[in-house]
Amino acid sequence: MIRHAFSKIVFIIIVLLFISASGCINFIPETENLEPVTDEYYTEMDTVLYPYIQTIDDEMKTMTATVWNAARELDGVPADDPAVALALLKLKSEIPLSYEVGRVDTENILTAITGDVNNQQLIGTEIITTPYTEEELRVAGPDCLISEYVTFQNGDRGIKIIAPVYDAEGNFDGTLQAAFDVGYLFSGTVEKLRSEYGYTVWVTQDNGVVIYDEDTPQIGGDLTTQSSEYTPSFAEAAADILNNESGHASYIFYRPGSHIISQTNAVWETVDPGYGATWRVVLVDNLPLPHETTELTVTQEELKAFVSNAYIYANTEGKEKAIAAFNDPNGEFIDGELYIFAGDMNGTILSVPYQPALVGRNAWFTEDANGVKFVQRTIARAEQGGGYVLYLYTNPNQDYSRELKLSYVLPIDNEWYIGAGMYVHNTSFSHTVNVDWQTRNALIQQVRTMRYLAAVDGIPAVTEMMMDPNSEFQREGLYPFAVTGNGTILAFSQDPALVGTNQLGSVNSYGMSFVREGISLGEAGGGLMYTLAWDSVKQKEVFVLDYVEPVGNDTYFASYMILE
Repeated sequence: MIRHAFSKIVFIIIVLLFISASGCINFIPETENLEPVTDEYYTEMDTVLYPYIQTIDDEMKTMTATVWNAARELDGVPADDPAVALALLKLKSEIPLSYEVGRVDTENILTAITGDVNNQQLIGTEIITTPYTEEELRVAGPDCLISEYVTFQNGDRGIKIIAPVYDAEGNFDGTLQAAFDVGYLFSGTVEKLRSEYGYTVWVTQDNGVVIYDEDTPQIGGDLTTQSSEYTPSFAEAAADILNNESGHASYIFYRPGSHIISQTNAVWETVDPGYGATWRVVLVDNLPLPHETTELTVTQEELKAFVSNAYIYANTEGKEKAIAAFNDPNGEFIDGELYIFAGDMNGTILSVPYQPALVGRNAWFTEDANGVKFVQRTIARAEQGGGYVLYLYTNPNQDYSRELKLSYVLPIDNEWYIGAGMYVHNTSFSHTVNVDWQTRNALIQQVRTMRYLAAVDGIPAVTEMMMDPNSEFQREGLYPFAVTGNGTILAFSQDPALVGTNQLGSVNSYGMSFVREGISLGEAGGGLMYTLAWDSVKQKEVFVLDYVEPVGNDTYFASYMILE
């Protein structure tokens, strides 16, 4: 396991204090004193943290065991054997947290990978993550080797689970590598902490790199590299967290963008997720909780008119002047909870007046608590000519608590777009309802299993199974379907009357086409999205979380769970 020596931490603290004293670092001033916290309070927090730690540990053990077993099935199988591709696809279906799964040779060259044509073009190239020696992999054994938090070739960020593969003579023949989304691992179970206790967590490697935080811009930051956004007490607490496997601390925390400075109390424990990795899981209080709000403060018509007015302004005054106006927190494009945000089509944020620290950052891979990459969905909607998109986002008028947001976006030209959103309070899927993370994972696993079976038995065999309520991949509360690229429904057991019909033009009350948006998501490689869908049983529209993957032959497999 990777352990930092005490002397290194002390050295870091001394260096930071020296630099701070010399004027090179400007700490956020602490405008309030730390209030004493009782041992009983910390003990209560520990009592909540322990089950969370156990859940994370169990999930990691399940994933590492799955990767190890898959590697054993590949022993003796030549890297260019067609069976490898099927084995990778099967492994991906068994780990819903995974991005993609690849086979890498002894020279660190990618020989096979799951995913779309962009991924396939990586075959034959050297992977950018650190190569590992045969000795390291043998020592890791069934625990597998866990990489540090890295950025992958496609720009996604996460962790890799790595297991050795051997040839028919027992010689080392490369590795099996499963890249997975750390956000999926931590965020789902955080919802229970949030709703039942008012807590959340952030997670750091013991080298100081933050690998999970609900405040997503903090992910990837280095606690050992001092930031002007830190308070002195936070810098001290961070050093304490990195130096000790468990403990508790209090610090004054500055929330960038919101300018909120307040005391936060924390307890932490250490997780060893596999060989070569050590994580500190930090449970914190002082979580902004939403007020009970049932009435909409903005109508859908007002939202659309607000964005349309900004659209006229941008086209009349030009990009530079418009972005400056949109970023002005006291300007004309702020109206209660309405504000104009803007971004370019590559994911760079151009304006967000309540969170100025985000301006200039690329948010292409940013996802909400349930794994919906809402910046990508927003851009896709803008590229279609504009319209509505749903996601979870912090509400500055609700102490920056996370709520369901309905945004309306419009493209200004082919380079950038604008939008604004209203927080949807008066629905059964709102900030008071949590998405069950286990059901979400089952949703992803169901679609990936269908995709694997299509590779084995063909698409027609799987669509026939979709219509069979007793087929092996059916799950209670999940509703699988298949659609072609032109919008024709191939299978949908929830409403068999739709099979064979074209639903590309069918829209919900937000003017969103469930089928069109799903195809768009599938064309981008697949993923999660929210929408409103008609429930033939309840005879009304319901909010759903939908997962889509491309299958080939201009076909997309999907399934959804109802969020009400």
